[in-house]
Amino acid sequence: MKIRALFFDLDETLYPFGNKVVYVLGERMNHFISEKLNISESEVKGFRDRLYRTYGTTAKGLVVEYGVDLIDFLKYSHDIDISGFISPKPELRQILNQIPLRKYILTNADRFHATRVLKNLSIFDCFDGIIDVLDVFPDCKPSPKAFEKALWMTGIQSASDCIFFDDFPQNVDVAHEMGFYAIQVGDRTPAKFADSRIDRIEDMIHLDLFKEFVL
Repeated sequence: MKIRALFFDLDETLYPFGNKVVYVLGERMNHFISEKLNISESEVKGFRDRLYRTYGTTAKGLVVEYGVDLIDFLKYSHDIDISGFISPKPELRQILNQIPLRKYILTNADRFHATRVLKNLSIFDCFDGIIDVLDVFPDCKPSPKAFEKALWMTGIQSASDCIFFDDFPQNVDVAHEMGFYAIQVGDRTPAKFADSRIDRIEDMIHLDLFKEFVL
């Protein structure tokens, strides 16, 4: 397998599943929805679950069904201080710098949030670019069109030349079906078609795919 590029999900892939920042972001989203759409906070979780199942993200469902301004929603949701939740990962930085391949973030969050997370992890400069939800909208992971747009934006002809890392099983399965070598990270429900699974992103360096880069 000739690898040309690596694509990484952001939240709960580059840092562990269960980090409190995701809970805080979720609470901000819930408050926005409750206030904007006049939905009781007790009903918001079920409401968001339905949008996620239908559209892949809460944000897309809000735009399609309710005409919510996507940028307003993202700005409000991400208006938190993440410094207390996300800290530098020197081991990950060393691993990324060992691998001389193009590296991109592919996230359903926006560029502002992605940039802050990467800077707090001290790995922002390890990546060649960020492809965020606004770049691929109205599509988003796990839509195949979102992956196709990511390939087009990076000038890569074939998914089979790429490795994709994500924690969500739906995203991993679609990536695999499109030809990516799809690696699931963390301990969520296992993806049906993952090519490999690792407990944490730093474990990528132990895969045979990267053995030539081990120092």
